Amino acid sequence: MIVAVIVLLFLTLFILKKRKQEKPKLKKVDTSELILALGDLENITSVSFEHQRLKVMIKEIKRVKQDLLKTLEIPVFLKGKELTLLIKHQTKEVFNDIKTRIGA
Repeated sequence: MIVAVIVLLFLTLFILKKRKQEKPKLKKVDTSELILALGDLENITSVSFEHQRLKVMIKEIKRVKQDLLKTLEIPVFLKGKELTLLIKHQTKEVFNDIKTRIGA
């Protein structure tokens, strides 16, 4: 009986340790690459954020590099000249960096 409890305890600890190891590491957003994908600083009119969404007003949509946005793995939604980027873990940091760079 005691052996069964010990074996069960070790199996539980093994499974818990395995789950902790499987957590994927968060990919850091490269703000310079993101700005380049948005058509450079001159193309950004304003920037704001709500929760995990970064809202960027763009002057010219044609200057936005869609292929680069895809490589950054950031989902983007377009509404008029407003791009909504879904940045899951570093929204505030990216917002502050872009805002500083555009001088707003």
